[in-house]
This record gives sequence, structure tokens and C-alpha cells, in this order.
Amino acid sequence: MSEKPANRARVAVIYNPAAGARQRGRLRRLLRRLRQEGHEVLVRRTEGPGDATRIAASLMPADVDVVLAAGGDGTINEVANGLIDRPLPLAIAPLGTANVLAWELGHGLTISGAARTVGRGHIVRIRPALAGERGFLLMASAGIDARVVAGVNSALKRRIGKLAYALVAFREILRPSSRRIELDIDGRVEHAALAVVTHAAHYAGPFVIAPDARLGDDHLSVVLVRDGRRVALLRCGLALLLNRIPRQAEVEILQARHVRFLGPPGEPVQSDGDVIGHMPMGVRVGDGELALIVADPTRVLGEQAGGPAVGQAGGPAPARDYREAGALTQEARY
Repeated sequence: MSEKPANRARVAVIYNPAAGARQRGRLRRLLRRLRQEGHEVLVRRTEGPGDATRIAASLMPADVDVVLAAGGDGTINEVANGLIDRPLPLAIAPLGTANVLAWELGHGLTISGAARTVGRGHIVRIRPALAGERGFLLMASAGIDARVVAGVNSALKRRIGKLAYALVAFREILRPSSRRIELDIDGRVEHAALAVVTHAAHYAGPFVIAPDARLGDDHLSVVLVRDGRRVALLRCGLALLLNRIPRQAEVEILQARHVRFLGPPGEPVQSDGDVIGHMPMGVRVGDGELALIVADPTRVLGEQAGGPAVGQAGGPAPARDYREAGALTQEARY
């Protein structure tokens, strides 16, 4: 079931200034569109890793109505970790490199769409998965893609975007390696060159690897690429671009409640585009809830999304109008 956010809201925008000059221009357009929609805006800039989580956790419902993460999937992940089991809903604006969550939600990459969804979308409640003790919205993975994330230079990524990942991925494919991932999936040991534990259908942007996965699932989807030979990995890379990964003979998709990356010990684990630790590490569906503002709740909840409209019997109360609310303080100028 979904709810409606406030049509005129006090919006706290959490933004990562390391995103680059182009994204700062998109941020200015976002803030302008939010104000045109009638929202009050507070901008909080991050200063380093983990800062977005701390900022989000410090925001109080008495001061703001919506928290908007303006950045890539890593920034959104950090903000979400500060809002789990809290009443403030999360909205997103895609200002990153891959923007997988934006594709997953069907928002696209437009700033105007992101601003419009804040007041006109629906609030859905999901249970983010946990990798170790860290929540994630999209996926956690180990194997060649985690090594790619670990090997990408952040300055190069700001300059050339997705191409930075492609260059490192090509290098990893060509590098001789016998490293295979060992993982426990609901008590069964499996081996693969790449293991992606996901709550999302999309991967690396608009590409689909687990077509039946939804953010609102009460289970995890596990995508295993069994064959680690160069020709197989190159074939999977092409299949990814053509949205044919689920059809590949070397790919198997399973469902699970608990997954544990066993080894090799010390190999990196990435989640939502950032390295979050090293194996061994457990992954499971979390117990905490996150309120998420989306344009189309069926993209998250599937057929569960139906429910009474705002103001109808059994539905959520009508949203308050904040058009006349007092100005927010501590606003950064853009």
C-alpha cells in the first residue's frame, strides 16, 4: 500500500559536492524546480564518507517533511542508512554516474521529474537489505565487479563517468585470475566468478539482470555468473548491454533469505557502487523500514501497491499544505 506525500513540503536536500561541476549545475536546476513546485528547501552538503548518513539521522520531523538525496547511488545509500526506521520519507534526484536507483524506480534522469515526484509521488515502505550491518537499496556483490569498483579512480570517474568503470572492467577481464567467489546461499555452498545479491532488477544503469526482483521483495535475488573465463565474461558484458543476462548459459538466478560471501577472505564487497568491506560478509533482508517517495509504486511493490487514495475511507490523512510555512534556516546558497 502507498501513501501520498505533502504537496507543499519542507525539503532537506543532501548533496555531495565532490560530484563535479556539471552536477552542481544540475543541482541548481533541481533547487529552482523544487521552489517552483512550492517547496521550501534546505541544502546540506556532505564533507566526507558517512557524512550523508549522519546528516540524515540528525534531521527531525519537526523541521523537515522530506529528505531528498541528490547524488549517485552511493550518496543515496548513505542517506537511506540515516532514515531506516524513521518517519521522514526519502526522495531522490539522480546526480551520479550510473543512477541505478533512478532507473529502477522508473524516474529517468530528468531533474524536473525528480522535483515533481517530491510532492506528487507516492510513499511506499520497504525493508532494505543488510550487508554486514549496513543497509542497501540495490545490491551487494563480490567478484570481478567489486574489484572494478575498488579499482576505479574517483577523479577519473568525475571526468569521464561510466567509461572509467568500463576501462577498469576491461583490465580485470584481461588479467589472468583464478579467483572464484565462494558463498553460502541459505545453507548451500556455491561458487562463481561474480555473485550479485540484489533487491533490484537493474544493474550499472538501465541494464536488467534480475527481471523479477523488486525493492519491496521480502527475499533476495542472487545472480551468479558461473564461468570466469575471459570469453565468458566478455560474452556476459555484451549480454548486459543487450539486456540478455538472464538468458546466458553461464548465469543462474536464485532466490534466498540469507547469503554469506565466504571467500577468498579479504576480497572486496561492494554495495550500491561503493566498497563497503571485505569477505567474509553476510547479506540478508533487514528488519527496519524505509519510507521512499516514488512516482509509480508498482515499480517497487508490484501488485501490492493498490490501496485507498488520500482522504478516502481507510486511506492516509490528506497532506498538510506548507505553502505558508516559515522559511527554513541554514540554507546553502546555489
